[in-house]
Amino acid sequence: MSRAATLLSIAGHDPSGGAGLATDLALWQAMGLHAASVCTALTVQDAQGVRELQPTPLPVLRGALEAARRAMQPAAVKLGMLGGPEAAAEVAAFCESVDVPVVWDTVLGAAAGGVPLLRAEPDTLRRLARASTVITPNRVEAARLLGVQRWEGEGAPPPAWVRALREQWLSGPRTRAVVLKGGHAQGASSVDWLCTADALFALAVPRLPAGPGGRVHGTGCVYASALAGMLAQGADLLQAAAEAQWRTHAAIAQAWVSPGGRAMAHAAAAPDSGDFPALHDGEPVEREAFAPLARAPGLYPVVPDADWVLRLLELGVDTVQLRAKGLASAELRAQVRTAAEAARARGAQLFVNDHWREALDAGAWGVHLGQEDLLELRAGDLETMRTGGLRLGLSTHDAGEMARAHALRPSYLAIGAVWPTTVKQMPQAPVGLARLRELSMRCKPLYPLVGIGGISLERAAAAMDCGLDGFAVVSAIVGAGDTAAAVREGQAIARAALQWRERVVRGERAGLDAPA
Repeated sequence: MSRAATLLSIAGHDPSGGAGLATDLALWQAMGLHAASVCTALTVQDAQGVRELQPTPLPVLRGALEAARRAMQPAAVKLGMLGGPEAAAEVAAFCESVDVPVVWDTVLGAAAGGVPLLRAEPDTLRRLARASTVITPNRVEAARLLGVQRWEGEGAPPPAWVRALREQWLSGPRTRAVVLKGGHAQGASSVDWLCTADALFALAVPRLPAGPGGRVHGTGCVYASALAGMLAQGADLLQAAAEAQWRTHAAIAQAWVSPGGRAMAHAAAAPDSGDFPALHDGEPVEREAFAPLARAPGLYPVVPDADWVLRLLELGVDTVQLRAKGLASAELRAQVRTAAEAARARGAQLFVNDHWREALDAGAWGVHLGQEDLLELRAGDLETMRTGGLRLGLSTHDAGEMARAHALRPSYLAIGAVWPTTVKQMPQAPVGLARLRELSMRCKPLYPLVGIGGISLERAAAAMDCGLDGFAVVSAIVGAGDTAAAVREGQAIARAALQWRERVVRGERAGLDAPA
């Protein structure tokens, strides 16, 4: 029997089940992660706030933490409501003794008011912060930590605040970042600011209306738990923060209402494209969308030269990518021009890999870029592509890369590598079918999706069944002994999957439209 990595929640008990330990454990279960908990306090609370708080006796808390260290060896720790100064000091000592990611949801008070949830000396709070990998205050908590007036507007304070929080509070040996959450601000978008040692990022989602009785209860727990869950699995900060915001937005959008009338975060909510976060390097920028595709990509061969493009067009392929590498500038331009002219004549969707200027000059249908290509673009390049009429396809692998892509509003997203591939060295592990299905569901119906990496004709049907609109292949076509037969087989696989999906959609629509 394999041993599962355990995430540890150190937080209080909320009898409503809308926050605290119950929410942390439900969120981790939804992520497929094993979870354990240490209770710091019992509370009496409802929609009007926290009425009473009884900290766990210190010897019991100390013993529970020691048991967790000995028996569970947690892969990550999430801190929530700590209850009192003695408990906070005990938890700080525990976090200092474990060498794993620690996420501190700085719960200093309840959003609905009532009994303060943590009264501790600044030295204890600072000790907690320095033992943490990431802290996740909201605007109210950030104001208290910084000793400034609460900020309510839409302007400049958040970036300055998040930098100040990191400089003043996070100077420990394992410190990585602070996230200043946007739920208590105003405006059409809710913006979370992520500040690392050397960069500042903004993650934006559409702001949702308040639930019954005010703000949705438990969102801070959902966010910090999701962040800890991702860090425990080896995710980087951008990936973890994007995943946390995606899940939190879904938890708010699908919130449930308690019998007492309070809106509760749905910790196990499945995110979809309505919850899509947009990742920006600095201040959020609203962009116009790139032009859409004319049709689902289906079979999507990636080929090395224009001769292959022409050959596949003759065989009826209507979406193809030219990935020409190592050519001199003049030869590259000639290859792209030849392929683009032939594709236009047949009404095909030709994407050029990487070389967007040559694609634009030749009048190609679109360009496909990887994440590393995005980082090399200069200011204005994307707008030049969009206004020049290019469609844009972007490679993605995880929630962070998807969030960066979503900020650019491309024509399609590619997900992969699905399986190991020898065509290109990939820094990440393959996505696999289970994760491919989950990511596909998250992106629909906003984006057409293409699977990339390690897809053979034998594997293509399984990939398409995960919700893809097309699958990119390299050796399955250019390495086939009978190219025409391989094209026919690939087109049949794509056609069958897309037709089946359309029948399902029509059936669902008919069911929804049918009289009761």
